[in-house]
Amino acid sequence: MKRKISLLLIIILILSTFINVYASEDVSDEETLENETLLLSMDEAVEMAIENSREMWKIDDGIRQMRDARRDGRDAKGMAEDLMAMSLDKIAGMRMITEVDPLNNYVDLLLAKNGYYVTFADTQTKQLEKSRDLLVKDIEIETKSLYYGVLLAEKAIEVNEAKLNNANEQLRVVNLKFDNGSATKAEVLSAEMAVQQAKTDLDSAADDYNISKLNLLNKLELSFDIELLLRDTELTYVPTEEVNLDEIIEKSKEERPEILAALNNLELQQIESHAYTAYYTSNLRQHKAAVEKLKDAELNVPQAYKDVELDVRKSYLNLVKAERSLLNMDKTLEIAKEAARINKLLYDNGMATTLDVISAETSLAEAEIGHYQLLAAYNMNKLMFDNCHLIGLLQ
Repeated sequence: MKRKISLLLIIILILSTFINVYASEDVSDEETLENETLLLSMDEAVEMAIENSREMWKIDDGIRQMRDARRDGRDAKGMAEDLMAMSLDKIAGMRMITEVDPLNNYVDLLLAKNGYYVTFADTQTKQLEKSRDLLVKDIEIETKSLYYGVLLAEKAIEVNEAKLNNANEQLRVVNLKFDNGSATKAEVLSAEMAVQQAKTDLDSAADDYNISKLNLLNKLELSFDIELLLRDTELTYVPTEEVNLDEIIEKSKEERPEILAALNNLELQQIESHAYTAYYTSNLRQHKAAVEKLKDAELNVPQAYKDVELDVRKSYLNLVKAERSLLNMDKTLEIAKEAARINKLLYDNGMATTLDVISAETSLAEAEIGHYQLLAAYNMNKLMFDNCHLIGLLQ
């Protein structure tokens, strides 16, 4: 009996050991998930943002509702046609039986008979489907912008780390020269100030990076604890090819949501105004309001075409401006690199001051960061222009 008890105790101890091991492994797995490192490309980020978009779910739900509304509108059209085809005696009989006047709201019957509610559902479905396509593009643009924001912050950290290393090295050299009497105290102070400024700039860049990373993680519906590593770290410059602006404007007038909305509104307003002016006499407020609403809808169509053309032209000019700024910054960066190199040579030969070197290094760091910012801005403007025939003012 004692041997059996001893065996049971041994088995219990072994099982408890296994349980503790498995529990520790589970905790380890949870910690790994919490501190997971995610290697993310730009396309993967866009795909993830689209999949997690709540707005997309709402649009899909709206499309389903409009399809149901179309069936209801079709039923209402059939009922209105049947009622209007009845004789007055049958209508009077219905009034006596149901104590409800089937012609109580004659305008609604006219609207239903003329297909207003079916047309409304059809036009709204088209606009929602267009909105879905536009939302995909909007999400792509916003996600890429946030992705670029993290890249810019990473680049700023890289540049400012190099700037701090150069400042520390310059301070070391100046201190050596001060010790042997070939540098002044003012030069030492200038070098120390440069180190402090470089530290401040680096800390600021690190803060900007954390903020940018949080914004991107939030857009992707990911945990803020995830360590993010970006796969696409190199921004490239693809020159804008020759653009046929008139062709793009015409294409935009065919596909932009503003045009679709204006034309759909005009179609609906024509049916509505026809019903109201047929029922109400010209001296009544309802008749006059219907006429005015139709005029507004008619005027909104050419205005929508004009607004689209204006928006496309502005998008093109923004692209031209961004590309010109980037090319100018290329030259500025080359000059800043050469100036830093020459000032360092002059300083080593006693022909320039510490302040000259610090100023040149600061200008170079600013030019490097500025070049990267303009490269990202150009890519965003190019993306906007490449999709300007789809992306509208209603986004």
